[in-house]
Amino acid sequence: MALSSMLKYRHLKNPKISQSQGLDPFMPTPQISRFLQDAFRQLLKLDGYTSHYAETPLGRLHYYQAEGSGRLPPMVFLHGLSAHAAELAPVFRRLRRYSQRIIAVDLPVHGFSDAPNTGIFDETMSELFYHGMNQILEKSPPILIFGNSLGGLGAIRYTNRHPDKVRLLVLSSPGGAGITGEQLHQLGEIFSHHTQFKPGSFVERLYNKPPLYRWMIEQEVRVRFARPELRELLKQFHTDHLLQPEELQQIQQPTLLIWGKQDRLLENHLDFFKTHMPEHVKLHEPAHFTHCPYMETPQELAQKILHFALLHCPEATRTGPLTAPH
Repeated sequence: MALSSMLKYRHLKNPKISQSQGLDPFMPTPQISRFLQDAFRQLLKLDGYTSHYAETPLGRLHYYQAEGSGRLPPMVFLHGLSAHAAELAPVFRRLRRYSQRIIAVDLPVHGFSDAPNTGIFDETMSELFYHGMNQILEKSPPILIFGNSLGGLGAIRYTNRHPDKVRLLVLSSPGGAGITGEQLHQLGEIFSHHTQFKPGSFVERLYNKPPLYRWMIEQEVRVRFARPELRELLKQFHTDHLLQPEELQQIQQPTLLIWGKQDRLLENHLDFFKTHMPEHVKLHEPAHFTHCPYMETPQELAQKILHFALLHCPEATRTGPLTAPH
């Protein structure tokens, strides 16, 4: 969530900051939630990232970008449901020195991106995303694309739709597994009901050790999932919108699938990917990774991405150990 990622961002800027210092005792509201996004955008701008919009017939797709100083392919980062691009900063900022370019995208209905102007439907969401991505990558060499949760689903489908634009695929607990209607209903209940009436249980699913300011994260969860646009998006959870086995079999690019053994949100969904992923896909199951490993273990996640990229990009040379940026 934004609060957790923002503190990790501040840790990178000032190692003396610690969780024990606490935060001002305010209660998150939609206005404060938006303020946090604005603050994160300003922090990224100070760090050399620029904020842009790709204009599409269905609306605008927002993204951050920054030139890197490495030889690895440009890296594109896609977040999960209810999150936004800047929350992945603790990961992508660590990789900037190794990549030609860093791009972090706000998915439609998230962050600063628009909802489709023709309505929030699976088809319109996808088309806005595809159109926007094509504009962003119009002059780009083939990319490494990273997707977590909902962003993993987007990464898979964009890779299959435009295989010429993607060189490497990295997935972290991707959503969209071809599960049963009952399983999908249970997942929908977690997102629609637990986030509003049991936000504490939702936070427990996301963290191995919830931070001291967890009560603020719980309120932020409630605010985000109460947004009308997100409630409309949740209504699009239908089995006919899920991944089909042939979509996974279609993947040709070198692929790393990361699925933490502490994923308590999609814990039963890995079997679908194990069954249908092509043989060339490499599966890592870190014992301590949760559904969103960027929140508690961003350094280790960045290392896995880096090592995978270096393995498949012999033209890139490593310039030193992976460290937090200054």
